Amino acid sequence: MKTQNTFSVSFFLRKDKGKEGIAPLYARITVNGTHADLATKRKMLVEKWDQKSQSMSGKTAEDNLTRDKIRLLGIEINSAYEELRRDGAELTAETVKAKVEGTEIAPYTLMFLIDYHNEELKQFLEEGTMKNYRTTKRYLTEFLIVKWKRKDILLKQLDNLFVTKFGLFLLTRTPDKGQRPCSNNSVMKHMERLKKLVGLALQNKWMTENPFQHFKKKIITKDRDCLDTYELDKLRNLELRKVGVSTVRDMFLFACLTGLSPCDITRFNKDHITRDVNGEYWIEMYRQKTKRFTERKFNVLLLPEALEIIKKYRRNAAAIENGTVFPFYTNQILNRYLKVIAEEAEINKPVTFHLARHTFATTVTLENGVPIESVSHMLGHASIRTTQIYSKIKKKKVLNDMKYETIFLMVRVAVHADYVHISEIVIAIPRHKW
Repeated sequence: MKTQNTFSVSFFLRKDKGKEGIAPLYARITVNGTHADLATKRKMLVEKWDQKSQSMSGKTAEDNLTRDKIRLLGIEINSAYEELRRDGAELTAETVKAKVEGTEIAPYTLMFLIDYHNEELKQFLEEGTMKNYRTTKRYLTEFLIVKWKRKDILLKQLDNLFVTKFGLFLLTRTPDKGQRPCSNNSVMKHMERLKKLVGLALQNKWMTENPFQHFKKKIITKDRDCLDTYELDKLRNLELRKVGVSTVRDMFLFACLTGLSPCDITRFNKDHITRDVNGEYWIEMYRQKTKRFTERKFNVLLLPEALEIIKKYRRNAAAIENGTVFPFYTNQILNRYLKVIAEEAEINKPVTFHLARHTFATTVTLENGVPIESVSHMLGHASIRTTQIYSKIKKKKVLNDMKYETIFLMVRVAVHADYVHISEIVIAIPRHKW
């Protein structure tokens, strides 16, 4: 249903600004009940102007110039209104006036909003986050071209239908070569970024309606994979000939023992190592999801194995030059080498550097009885709900504990009933595989 706009133009004398019977002439633009006044830069005798008929008397050359000004300005105002209406721009008395005066501001569009966000806020966001926003922009541009046959859209045109269709487009989009299709959770991440952009526009009053008002984010919770103790041992005992691959293996193991993320481990240096009164060494860092607003301090106890890895790289030339504990590798190179390492170790699961963080949260801490509150702090999580994703892995520990409790219960019953000799049980238990 189209909205019917009301529009009119009239002229009047500003007698309050008059002097000696002469007053300036103004044009009044009225759109939907609100008005804006525009100076014609012409003056006349008050007695010559007839407000009701919108006309003036007199036949002098000056009078004829004023009549031409009224006629031409009326045409110009009407043309400005029609042009704004045709372009789907915001229709108000002020926007029509601004267009006539040549002071109109370009209408706020989706691409303007994204570029504004990426330029103004890049100093506060990590490169990884900015990369994700650039990807969302690329998908939005593709969506507009494919589905809307245009490269941009006014913010005022964003509605629930636009949001819904964008989500469906991502779910059904044919991935580029080498890409994976967008999963439900990937789509939700892009929608989350678009929602934050819309929130910025609403705060700046660049749009008035929230297209996400009825949108509900639906995240499919998945169990986080991790390496178990046996797989960690396979990595430790792996003989690697290439120095770079061996270094990445050590960095990965260090991350498994400390929970450091890829970006944290690349900037990890000796200033981040502290020692307490008991002689224990700790990592003391700030978790950086953004550059300024959400830095979270965390502390992690350095286990003996982690300390040995640090000592191993004390004299590494590349690390010394970089001022860090480990040499610098990009995330792409880290994961490329880890793929090779996983194949060598015969680990049949996708091994990326972030898997080390999951392994720390589960195999190294939660499964060894470390309270989830402590794990949440060491991971630098803002909310314990984020850490609870890993708590499902604790079922494995409970299962193992229950099995061993069952064994010992069976042992006690068997010995008491004289079914077996205690020496047979002691030998049998370690051989049992669960």
